[in-house]
Amino acid sequence: MAIEVWQLIGSAAPAVASPHVLHAVIAPPDVLVDERRTLYRLACEVYAPGTGLSDKLLDHPMVRYELGRALAGHDDLTAEILVQAAQINVRDAAGVDVVSDDQATVKLATALRIIAPEGARPQVLTEADGDRFTRALALVGAGVELFRRLAPKMADDLLAHLDLLAVLKTESSGGVVSASTRYLPGLVLIEEPSTPIEVAEALVHECSHLKFFDFSVTREFLDGRAVHAEHFINSWSNADWPLEQTFAAWHAYTALAYFYGFCDSHEMSSVSLLPMARNRAAEIGSWLLLHEEDLGSHARWLLRAQQGAGYGEEQKMRGHVERGSLAEEDLVDGHIQLASGVMRARAASGRIVVARVAAGLSPDLFWLDEDSSWVVSRCSDGGAIELVSILAAAAREWEAEKDVVMRRLRAVLKSLRQSSLLVERLEKRPDPEKD
Repeated sequence: MAIEVWQLIGSAAPAVASPHVLHAVIAPPDVLVDERRTLYRLACEVYAPGTGLSDKLLDHPMVRYELGRALAGHDDLTAEILVQAAQINVRDAAGVDVVSDDQATVKLATALRIIAPEGARPQVLTEADGDRFTRALALVGAGVELFRRLAPKMADDLLAHLDLLAVLKTESSGGVVSASTRYLPGLVLIEEPSTPIEVAEALVHECSHLKFFDFSVTREFLDGRAVHAEHFINSWSNADWPLEQTFAAWHAYTALAYFYGFCDSHEMSSVSLLPMARNRAAEIGSWLLLHEEDLGSHARWLLRAQQGAGYGEEQKMRGHVERGSLAEEDLVDGHIQLASGVMRARAASGRIVVARVAAGLSPDLFWLDEDSSWVVSRCSDGGAIELVSILAAAAREWEAEKDVVMRRLRAVLKSLRQSSLLVERLEKRPDPEKD
């Protein structure tokens, strides 16, 4: 892995880190996709219990959009709506599902409205357009194959997050070359391409955003601080970007800069971002480093590793909760159990996502850290478990000194209790000296 981390872009250019290598340190693509599915599967159980959607349906951008609406407070979701949302015809292009449905402009109206420039009404190119669609489909397939040929490991990393691609008619696109939106994650829209390299560039650009969307819902990237953080104003268009958009742009430009190193023999289009990607990534990255306190721990780590800024002990990705921050009282006898209204789902990685459901309120969904996941996985639904058995199991499985195990358990129990996920029934041991 070490020899793959750096690749020189040009003979005198500074080094650009391989994004796929750094991404895998946080989570390999298969792990990240499974955890995202676990999150959406839990959301589905909250709003449409027993639906049991397949992975294919859980990946569908329209299904994820409907689940997102429900989490935002729209409580009209049903299993029928989820299944119907995914009813859109596609054609295969080198392993990518390309929208072919002649009703696609209606079915993807939400996405088209979000990405449309002012005054534009984008329309989707479909099989109803005959040879024009056939040519576009062939170019998309050629672009996917070119991406895989030029940068196979990068392609594996990014294409894992692409679930649906739609081609926009050039005369209706309003100048949109490519687009994606976090409201319909997994969907990429591109203008009718002229060459395979245009498709490959669009895939690098937009699938980097899709990767970021999945990181954002499974790892510590951005939280409530981002809404109030300072905005970034870029030097090339004076656009004013909030922190989320700024980080997403940096993440995409970094990927484009890396990919550009493989494109020497390919002629770029007049609107290609590849030639200026490295400078823009550097400008945005420098600004983000000055505002890294507004980023989550994984985002900070990725930023510093990608920028070659280095990172100290305090800037490493957080594992389990901080150990030495609580009072040193002994653990007490008693039992613990999940609080009423707490639902959970476990990913293949062992990580657990929980939903805290209360009548009349939108549920809170969040991921637990490693130690908290371990404790919660031992709590049966509605049943209580003895603290002493938790302590004994932790001592065996964590293979740590007793005082370390005790500190970690104290921290976990305090965190779960403060999050209203856990209920404790405590029974202090009698002090024999006071009898």
